Amino acid sequence: MCTIPVNLMIAPMPQPTLTWQEVRNVVLARDKNCCRACGQLCNHGEADIHHLIPRSHGGTDEPANLVTLCDGCHAAHHPNLQATLSRRFIERWALRLAKWLDKQHELPEAMGSLGGALRLLGLERFRESQLEVVLAALSGKSVLMVSPTGSGKTLCFQIPTLLRSGTAFVISPLKALMSDQVASLQRRKIPSSFINSDLGPDEKLLRYKLLDQQALKFLYCTPERFDPTMVRKEEIQRISKAKPNFLVVDEAHCIDRWGSDFRPNYSRLGGVRQTLGNPAVLAFTATAGIEAQRRILESLGIRGARIVVTDIDRPNIALLRLPIAGEGDRLKVINELVRVAPTGRIMIFVPTVKVGVKVQLGLRKHGLTMPFYHSKYGTAHERDLLLGQFTGRLSPLVPNIICTNAFGMGLDVSNVRLVIHWQHPASVEDYLQEFGRAGRDGKPSLAVLFTKGTGDTGLLQFMAEKTADMAILQDDQRASVLEGKSKKIQEMNKLATDQTKCFRQGIIGYFQEDKPIPRPSLALRIVQWLFSNRERHAKAKRCCDKCDRVTSKNYIKWARSVFKG
Repeated sequence: MCTIPVNLMIAPMPQPTLTWQEVRNVVLARDKNCCRACGQLCNHGEADIHHLIPRSHGGTDEPANLVTLCDGCHAAHHPNLQATLSRRFIERWALRLAKWLDKQHELPEAMGSLGGALRLLGLERFRESQLEVVLAALSGKSVLMVSPTGSGKTLCFQIPTLLRSGTAFVISPLKALMSDQVASLQRRKIPSSFINSDLGPDEKLLRYKLLDQQALKFLYCTPERFDPTMVRKEEIQRISKAKPNFLVVDEAHCIDRWGSDFRPNYSRLGGVRQTLGNPAVLAFTATAGIEAQRRILESLGIRGARIVVTDIDRPNIALLRLPIAGEGDRLKVINELVRVAPTGRIMIFVPTVKVGVKVQLGLRKHGLTMPFYHSKYGTAHERDLLLGQFTGRLSPLVPNIICTNAFGMGLDVSNVRLVIHWQHPASVEDYLQEFGRAGRDGKPSLAVLFTKGTGDTGLLQFMAEKTADMAILQDDQRASVLEGKSKKIQEMNKLATDQTKCFRQGIIGYFQEDKPIPRPSLALRIVQWLFSNRERHAKAKRCCDKCDRVTSKNYIKWARSVFKG
């Protein structure tokens, strides 16, 4: 036998390393995009590449070890992935059916990518209200969504932005909130950034370059970023020449609000939108009544926008109005309610620091020691410490607290069981925001509102005038603002004191009109079945003082029944 000398052997030619996409393309071309098991033609995105010998058993990624399979046949080879693969197979065919049935053109073109965008964010389904907002946004419509904190409003602008080309400008009032949301997006590998006054000039320049290169999906900034009295003209020109796909307005109630949180640049966002090329607006707030909704839309220049109001009713929170004027009697009631409340947090809202100190000292005489949080309380470190102790982030735990409305903006503590208002706040919006901090875990909770207090509305009117003076408004502006604020005070006062009507229905009616809900088309029902969880609207087991006939004599017995569920 002839043996070839080792030094004469020809070394094999090195093979080029292919990327997975290149390998995939080779396999698809070889198999002519047809499933090798059933022969079905697989359109773009429907073909799966299957390893004949699994990687876990030493199989390679070379084309010779790979075949094309449809989702159904692929699922048969992977029992552990059958549910996932089958769902995506059903998803594609159901969407085709929905589009074929969509005679009214309700469904946007980007529907086919909804599932992928959800999975990118680690989710499988929307809530019904979220899907409504997303579909409207993908159809190019502007939307105002009114929904409580923690209800998933962020998803409603993230998904449409991901599915449309371009960058979304997200207007947010708080720098800390911007930083947190950008960090969350970056953990998902979604290119995002923010620009604010805390950044150095070099860092800002780099971020503007990324914006110029269309390398960002989300850009966060405050409304002051477009104010020439606060930001250099060159920077405003730089950011304004980028035409966003959406202008997202977070905390949109700031457009209609004034006072300690008065942000005049929010009221100028309509002009900013025109400068940016009139993109669709996606505005979100936790609280805005029907009249406030109208003013927000007018200010933004989007009168024909879709309005979505959801989760105003909190059926697990019972509502109790107690017409008790005397301070001593109110303190006695608070003491009794605290004693019967189950384990969890308790919040007592007071209108001013002066009133809060009185309440704190008065409860101490009943043997109840509670800290009092307000904007002037201690140092910033001490305020953060108390907030951390109430939320459970820091030890020791502080379960009960007296506070002004300065406490816990954006606070999301799940087990607040009892919320007490020493008097009604300055608007129905404020009241919803504050008592709505109760029962976020869905368990039975109680909101108590003292009424018939001497000078309640007078104190609120005085505070309104004082805040208007601090805002440095012109005479005509001041008169208009005070008129609007006085109207809100009276609306809240009427709801608080008119115990001939259901308190719950009064609050719901303030925020949304009682309109019949049209039956969705078959195409839309298919999409809802695919991508959303049906929202079941529970009824309140305990409603309010009017409906349950609660008086100052039987309220403790009723409160016990509330907490027992």
